[in-house]
Amino acid sequence: MIKRICIWMLAMVPVALWAQFAPAQDKPGTTAMHADSSAFVAWATGCKVERGPMRIDKPENGLASYGADSLALGMPGGTYDVVSLGDGGFAVLTFASPIYNGPGPDFAVFENGFANAMNPDTWALELAFVEVSSDGLNFFRFPAVSYVQTETQLGNAGSIDPSQIHNFASKYGAFYGTPFDLDEVEDNDLLDKNKITHVRIVDVVGNIDPEYANTDSEGHVINDPWPTGFASSGMDLDAVGVIHDLAHFDVPENVADDITLYPNPVKDRLNVKAESLQTVEVYNLMGQMVLSTTTATIDMGSLNQGIYFVRIAADGKTVTKRIVKQ
Repeated sequence: MIKRICIWMLAMVPVALWAQFAPAQDKPGTTAMHADSSAFVAWATGCKVERGPMRIDKPENGLASYGADSLALGMPGGTYDVVSLGDGGFAVLTFASPIYNGPGPDFAVFENGFANAMNPDTWALELAFVEVSSDGLNFFRFPAVSYVQTETQLGNAGSIDPSQIHNFASKYGAFYGTPFDLDEVEDNDLLDKNKITHVRIVDVVGNIDPEYANTDSEGHVINDPWPTGFASSGMDLDAVGVIHDLAHFDVPENVADDITLYPNPVKDRLNVKAESLQTVEVYNLMGQMVLSTTTATIDMGSLNQGIYFVRIAADGKTVTKRIVKQ
């Protein structure tokens, strides 16, 4: 009887307590990617921002105005080198060559969030939706989910537990990107996932008032720090880094057939075929070097399953290739 009561009580616990996602950048299991990660092969080269108001409920106060569009180009600049979108504002970013849908995350978005000194498990994060397009006209949104409580408005000094949000542009703090996998976007005849030319970042209006509230892909109202009624209102976009780039990533075998890896996927030993081999370095998705050698055989047995990047220097050239560890 007691066991049945316990099971019934557990069933009544709100789903928000169970549906947890990847944690903050300093926690085990995070998906945060540092700006210095070797996984990034390119950065946004164009940005056009349409500002939203500083406060959506007081449009007479004017639009957000902090930062120039160009501050979202190239590598992240950090806390102050950002462009603020305002309530519901958006930025459309373009790239020197298209993003393609490879294994794992394909690009990452950087904001300038920071930890709450009073509660280190929560972060000041101004959320935004992420959308992609292969023609610059038709955009398709990543299915974002928020399990942040909606009983009390967070306020402009509020903070969020990153493990309660998924697929928002601003999940992590400054210099740590939030990765996005194109596999998570619903297929559509108007979207070529292997030729993404535009990424659109749309500020979430974090007001929980039904008149202004935004909802996630599951219909939940989204609560984030609001109002931020000043020039730097809304999501502060820092950069968009590309992981799978048609022009620069993973040099095709017919171009660099003198530098190859096998087997891929690999379980234990990875072999490198290259003339005048100099160094082989293996990096995880966070850009941390986990192995380094000058030999043509790498023991991968101690690494966890997942995606890694192998940087090979040989015969006067450097090639980075993606491998899957089983």
